[in-house]
Amino acid sequence: MAKLLRGGRGGDVRLKLELSFLWFAAAPPHDLAYPARAWATLLDLRDPNISGTRRIRQAINALAEAKLVSVTTQPGQPSRITLLNEGGQGEKYTLPGRAFNTSRSLGFENPHRYIQIPDTFWTSGWLAALSGAGIAMFLILLTELGPRDPEKTDLWFSPERAEALYGLSEDTRSKGLRELRAAGIATARRQSASRNAFDFRRLRNTYRLDLSRLEDPAVVPVNPVPDPPTAPSAAAVEDLFAAHGFKPKKFPR
Repeated sequence: MAKLLRGGRGGDVRLKLELSFLWFAAAPPHDLAYPARAWATLLDLRDPNISGTRRIRQAINALAEAKLVSVTTQPGQPSRITLLNEGGQGEKYTLPGRAFNTSRSLGFENPHRYIQIPDTFWTSGWLAALSGAGIAMFLILLTELGPRDPEKTDLWFSPERAEALYGLSEDTRSKGLRELRAAGIATARRQSASRNAFDFRRLRNTYRLDLSRLEDPAVVPVNPVPDPPTAPSAAAVEDLFAAHGFKPKKFPR
């Protein structure tokens, strides 16, 4: 993911296209053949018939060079794109669930853990609306969340951990989180960094995902300015209300 974003201009398009290929080609034989202008329209690129088509073709070539897809030209028809393993080694693509179960049955340390992105990420337009940084941080928060309840789970990781695990710069991390918060997909809370729950002298930002927001039509402010993080006392009140089944609806400004 980080390599796709960093590899020169067009990182956003490369990341969005790779995710879309994985979504569209989930069924065997894991291939597809759609015109470049169709992908440009899905990603809401400017001038999909000309400049948008050119950007899609450049992104497809980059994904092929990264060994994430193979491309077969078809005279008079769109090229056929076949998924390859996400590790970038040119290996055959296998559904992550199947690979996970196979590896687990052999008793190996499992490298095939995976997350599932809700379909509404595409159908509500979020893939097109978010920047590459926003998508990257959404994927990271979703990975950190795992099987836990998003309404009750505070997520936190240091800039050093973000760079070590995911290869993202502090600028990308900050931009992505700011965008997710402004769009209402994530909220920030100020939490005690001490093991003592009553020690609020050392505070840090934690984040919660609101996956229900993906069901709404995508709206991302041009200049994202998120609400300030919820104070510890207010966060405690929110949790108290949530424990009794009350959750006020929040919308981005």
